[in-house]
Amino acid sequence: MNINLEILDKSEKNISDDIKVTGTTDIMEIKEVKAIRNAVREHLLFIGLDRGNNVRNISVLGIGSSCGAVIDSKDIVRTALFSCSDRVVLVHNHPSNSIEPSKLDIHVTSVANKILDAFNIELLDHIIVTEREYASLKKLNLLDKNFDDKKLENMSKGLLIEENIRLKNQIEKLEEKIKENEFDLEMEA
Repeated sequence: MNINLEILDKSEKNISDDIKVTGTTDIMEIKEVKAIRNAVREHLLFIGLDRGNNVRNISVLGIGSSCGAVIDSKDIVRTALFSCSDRVVLVHNHPSNSIEPSKLDIHVTSVANKILDAFNIELLDHIIVTEREYASLKKLNLLDKNFDDKKLENMSKGLLIEENIRLKNQIEKLEEKIKENEFDLEMEA
């Protein structure tokens, strides 16, 4: 019996240093995070982690103006998938030096969290940084703000249906193999 295995390698890390994250303070020490703290325009950083919380990817997902940046949730999800991230931390700066999350910050975070969750990717935190302070949306209990979004609800249902079909197909294949093995055993007897 020949078995063909396709082995998918991890994507290459796009950072030179090995960084392990154990908490928010570790995120604040990352040089890219330090670099945006005093920026005059908003920057959104994506930090992708593996299951052991080792940083695998740091990407700038958007640069806006001094009063905001438009970020599409699908860019967050796409980057997480392409970098094979198991966990994600988002960081963006507020040039105004206010650590108050805006309604848009909360909305983008909540949508990204729900979509990432559908792909078994955990959004660990979204951190807002200023020159001197930072705020964690996780600590503010704003990572998964409840809101009614039918598109997300339908997407979740669609993914569940796909998974159900995939599992049913696997069961059918296993049942066929069992029958083949039972037939082979009968022939030997």
